[in-house]
Amino acid sequence: MRVLISGAGLAGPCLAHGLRRHGIDVLLFERDAAVDARAQGYRIHIGGEGDAALREWLPSEVYEQAAATSCVTGRGVTTAGPGLGTFTEIPLPPNAYAGITVDRLTLRRIMLRDLGGRTRFGAGFAGYRLLDDGRVRVRFADGTTEDGDLLVAADGVGSGIRRQLLPEFPVTVEDTRLIYGRTPLTGDARDLTPDAALEGFLGVNDGDGRGLALAAQRFRRDPAEFGFPPGRDYVMWAVAAPSGRFGPDLFRLAAGDLIDLAAKTLAGWHPSLPELIRLGDPAYVVPSNVHTSERPEPWAPGPVTLAGDAAHPMPPAGISAGVALHDAGLLAGRLVSGVRLPDAVAEYEKEMLDHGFAAAADAARRHRGEF
Repeated sequence: MRVLISGAGLAGPCLAHGLRRHGIDVLLFERDAAVDARAQGYRIHIGGEGDAALREWLPSEVYEQAAATSCVTGRGVTTAGPGLGTFTEIPLPPNAYAGITVDRLTLRRIMLRDLGGRTRFGAGFAGYRLLDDGRVRVRFADGTTEDGDLLVAADGVGSGIRRQLLPEFPVTVEDTRLIYGRTPLTGDARDLTPDAALEGFLGVNDGDGRGLALAAQRFRRDPAEFGFPPGRDYVMWAVAAPSGRFGPDLFRLAAGDLIDLAAKTLAGWHPSLPELIRLGDPAYVVPSNVHTSERPEPWAPGPVTLAGDAAHPMPPAGISAGVALHDAGLLAGRLVSGVRLPDAVAEYEKEMLDHGFAAAADAARRHRGEF
């Protein structure tokens, strides 16, 4: 069996490792030119199910490096008003704290290091064609092709594979927009950051549609100890507002202008918050839409399938990475089970969609502040 995986984010490399360990030929392809070609996310929490997939399907030494470089965490989720007068810790079920919190780029580097011979960067997806023998041929933007028994779309909410497979897939772009960034955790930044964000996750809201998420990434061990670029502690932030507040040019602004806009959006809030934003690193600031989706009508299983945000886009609520990794583990288990490939894909898609859209509904509630 040969499996082609589109997307070298988190789910794609996890799936690739799992399949390779069972002797399955894998090609992982990614449109970016390199692992760190652009901002690749920040501090993320991977819930218990996603963590279990990493433990089961990664080589033990790879998982150990991920755990060693994970984030020092303390408190859970706290909310506050824009004046930072009162902080309220949100009671969450005990299993909400299960899992691992990591720097996303560091985890990607760790997972991809041993996949170098099976990963092709700069390979933008251009289309696929089903072959007469039941296999699939993928065409890349440079005109080259690869054939496989199964094509897996792990390439995110904008998946070109999903658009070809399910052109009527219902995805909605919400009116809320986001500006993501991160501020190096220098002494000045530490003084500006509320304790609740240094120890856990802090959400600040004022009731008019503006919001701020803050959380510090403090590495347990420096990734440089394992041969990766040094890890420097930082505070990740995400400023949310209705699209009208950000204006029509949000996605055309330069990094410095995005930082300035994010800080100005918090005008009238506690002065430490826009000041913290203004100390942000321009290399790590990006604008983003918020997507929601509805479960599509069933489709006939074939040699093309979906995983993660390509399958069930959801708003940012701290759970999508874990759900994507759960998908990867679920698919790996089905593919190595010895069941015929069409049956394995059908079983996977049924369970993946049940689980993924339950998670998407949960993410939508959390995004609305309904914990």
